[in-house]
Amino acid sequence: MSNEPGSTALPAPGVHVGRRACNDLLRQALLTLAPPATADMPSLSGARQVWLIDHQLGDWPLDNDAVLAALTAWLRQGGRSLRLLGTDFDSTARALPRFARWRRDWQHAIDIHQPTDGHLATAWRGLLAPPWCLQWLDAPDGRLRVFTDLTQCRATESLIADFLQRCEPAWPSTTLGL
Repeated sequence: MSNEPGSTALPAPGVHVGRRACNDLLRQALLTLAPPATADMPSLSGARQVWLIDHQLGDWPLDNDAVLAALTAWLRQGGRSLRLLGTDFDSTARALPRFARWRRDWQHAIDIHQPTDGHLATAWRGLLAPPWCLQWLDAPDGRLRVFTDLTQCRATESLIADFLQRCEPAWPSTTLGL
């Protein structure tokens, strides 16, 4: 697999097993956010909104140079929004220091939320960039389901929108103090 943004194919639909295989799939999907080098390359660059949902994102490949370059290229297209939903952003900040610094530069295009009760009540965890969805079935054992059914993706987006009513902004990019 190449490290260049946009030079990878979209993940294959189906259930994938193994922690490393699942992280590679997440990385692969994030890389396809960059505008493709050629018109015939598959890409998620047309997605207007991408959701990353997990209790904490520290195991995600978000500190990878190529992933950060792909996210930057995607956000530079304008009208894009990266949305994070989780419960433990302190662990995420410790595990992903480069991503934590990068997001400060892009805070205008990144929305970060956490449930007000501290529990990620939704069973849906993964990456959502319609028409592609990568859903964790069992994060500790590393089972990830990839699906491309737009109806199912839209239904998941609706569930997330409803769940956001019970969330608040999280992980401020600066800390104010006296």
